[in-house]
Amino acid sequence: MPTKDQRKAILTIKNYLNVGTNPKYTDTYMMKTFELAIDELVESSLSIKAIKATGIKSKSDGVQSVTFTDGVEAWVVTSSIKMLLPLPFVRMMG
Repeated sequence: MPTKDQRKAILTIKNYLNVGTNPKYTDTYMMKTFELAIDELVESSLSIKAIKATGIKSKSDGVQSVTFTDGVEAWVVTSSIKMLLPLPFVRMMG
């Protein structure tokens, strides 16, 4: 059974891949097939959440200051995670 954070990563990746409710893409299938991408998404998201509040672009603590690049948010499929995944499926309109 995936952890709560792994389930968030699985849902994020399912949305990225446009697999919707396709019964093939169970949590078990996702964990087996996209383990590296799920692990990377969980690790990066937890790191980002530990140092950055949503919507904050910079943070100072005494003499130390950190400025975040635009688009750095937790639970987002980044280019490094995309390299571990297939291309998203095209949804047909109709």
